[in-house]
Amino acid sequence: MNLLDEINQISILQVAEDLGLDVSRHRMICPFHEEDTPSLVLYPHTNSFYCFGCAKTGNSITLYSEIKQLTIKDTIREMGEEYVVGFQKYSSKSKKKLPTVNVLNVPEIRKVQAKEKPVEEIHSQIYETFRDICLQQSSNELSQATLIYLKTRGFTDKTLKDFRVFAIKDYADASWGLKQRFSTLDLQESGLFNERNNLIFYAHPLIIPYYRNGRIVYLQGRVVGPPPEKHGRYQFLHNQSLTLFNADILEKTKINETVYVTEGAFDCMRLVQDGKVAVSLGTANVFKREWAKLFQRVNVVFYLDNDKAGHRAADELEKIFTHFGISCSRKNLPAAYKDVNDYYTDKLGSNEQLGLF
Repeated sequence: MNLLDEINQISILQVAEDLGLDVSRHRMICPFHEEDTPSLVLYPHTNSFYCFGCAKTGNSITLYSEIKQLTIKDTIREMGEEYVVGFQKYSSKSKKKLPTVNVLNVPEIRKVQAKEKPVEEIHSQIYETFRDICLQQSSNELSQATLIYLKTRGFTDKTLKDFRVFAIKDYADASWGLKQRFSTLDLQESGLFNERNNLIFYAHPLIIPYYRNGRIVYLQGRVVGPPPEKHGRYQFLHNQSLTLFNADILEKTKINETVYVTEGAFDCMRLVQDGKVAVSLGTANVFKREWAKLFQRVNVVFYLDNDKAGHRAADELEKIFTHFGISCSRKNLPAAYKDVNDYYTDKLGSNEQLGLF
């Protein structure tokens, strides 16, 4: 293992503390822009950070370099001296150059020995590493096209930030980055890679993350614009069970509050943007009966797609919820509209039409 690999394993929490930053609950005031509310989040499982205020992102090396205003070369030297036992210090008088590989013999790092993690934890770590890789990729024509598409669908910057939607800007880089960090078996079992060991979101660069208690538990990909031949609009994880989108909101709802259940994640996001409480099934074809207990305190309104699958799903869901004694009703779309987002976009206009874009 070379020096850079060893430094990349140093806990970002340790680095942040040593830099004098307050890392309570892994969230802190961002040092890269002025703010009153903490918006920079540290992700110790991937040794990375992301600011939801200014979109600054990186790893522990980036954080150290930016805070101390050092070049990457000087950052690696200082971090090696500070954290890696056995690192040979090079004085300014020495003509030797800092090695890039195999600089240490059996190096030791100041870190806690990792315990074996449960499968769900490993999958979340893979999904979040995937997100971090994508967020750190440079903006390009694909990412700009994705942003334009989302804004023409009526989504505001705040909504996109709140739901943490992101895009794959460089497919090969994302695939390579994951393969460097995780085993083939773990990547395939997470559903992010298929049996041919290919990242499944080749034609679906727009990624919708599903969170539970702050961790990504599922990912859904979407095409930008019309789907290419032999591809659907959406790509779900390979051989992984679908879960509810935005389900964490159910823990914050008041008794008897109205909660809308939509078919698609975009429909859910658009209702939330309009000030409503909503969750999404992801698809009309999947609903686990145990999910019903999550809705026991609220009034449920099914607001599904205006097609045969959506109508059939609403019929079945009404039976299930009624069986469990949960108050529920149905809201139907006007005949001219297929789903909630289409209706809202036509009714309220896209950001472009509203002068927001």
